[in-house]
Amino acid sequence: MIYGDEYCVHMAPGFDPETASAAELSRLFDNAPCISRFHSSPDNGFINYMGDSALGRSHCYRLDEDRMIEINDSFLREAVVIHNEVADLISFQFVSSVKRSEFLGERKNVHNLGPAIIVTALPGHELTYRVPKVNETIRHVVVYTTLSSLMARLGECSEDYPAWLREILDGNHDQSRQRVLFLEDVHRELTWSFFHLPVSGRLLNHWMFAKFHELLSIGLQVLKNDQAYLHRESDIPAFPRGHIIRTATTILNREYANPPTLPKLARHLGISETQLKCGFKSLHGTTIRQYIIARRIEAARMLLIENRHTISEISDIVGYQDHAAFSRAFRRLNGCSPKAWRQSN
Repeated sequence: MIYGDEYCVHMAPGFDPETASAAELSRLFDNAPCISRFHSSPDNGFINYMGDSALGRSHCYRLDEDRMIEINDSFLREAVVIHNEVADLISFQFVSSVKRSEFLGERKNVHNLGPAIIVTALPGHELTYRVPKVNETIRHVVVYTTLSSLMARLGECSEDYPAWLREILDGNHDQSRQRVLFLEDVHRELTWSFFHLPVSGRLLNHWMFAKFHELLSIGLQVLKNDQAYLHRESDIPAFPRGHIIRTATTILNREYANPPTLPKLARHLGISETQLKCGFKSLHGTTIRQYIIARRIEAARMLLIENRHTISEISDIVGYQDHAAFSRAFRRLNGCSPKAWRQSN
């Protein structure tokens, strides 16, 4: 895993990293102060952010050269850009709550969509530029580990994982890829203890190792579930109908970027297409197509906030090959274009 030293600069008013060229971004970091050093920090300890008050309460814990945990509990009052170089890395960013806003006339309704993970696989060398959100609490936990040796270290088989990740692990794709996966309510409190550390001293390292492997295992299991749900050949037991529709919901939450066709999903669940569509509409008050679009756009909003990808790349990540269709769907649900939403948030 390569996780280069991080550098930070304060962003000038009116500067838009989205439209800046690579040369402009590079010049921005001439003589920028270093805020964290992963490879030169000792194992079993926190990596300090060099006292930059603009970064709030954000720090990392290095377990060893293959493993790191980032704990972010920040409220930024000044706009900054953070830059570093990475390679051969996979990360799982756990977000405890994702909210979606909808307007009915002039009334705004906020829906809590629950916890989610942003999974990022970076096989090759990448220059990253991140713009954290200002004047809003940022709270998440990220686990980082080496990508190339991941399966061997954990005794896992790459065939159990989605095709997009297998292509990277098998060396058939060398570009970064990212997915947003929505979790179940049972995962809501996974990261709570990181913000209220229950141990200290020498026990802290044992606790961090345990929590690292807990989060990594859950992240990997979610990815394996993507594969297992759609490729399991055995029949699903005859659960009550509501449970079957909730299973369909779980599949769509995880496969929203490339969802199964309705005939394939109904066949997999052991019910008819009509039963699937009617049951889904009864449970969620919306059609399957509308539900998938809402999930795609919510995932896009998370990626716009993270500010790692261009808007066209985000369109591809969440499942839109037609970028114009993505912009139309985004505008329909949010009242503005993806670019305008990123700038205002």
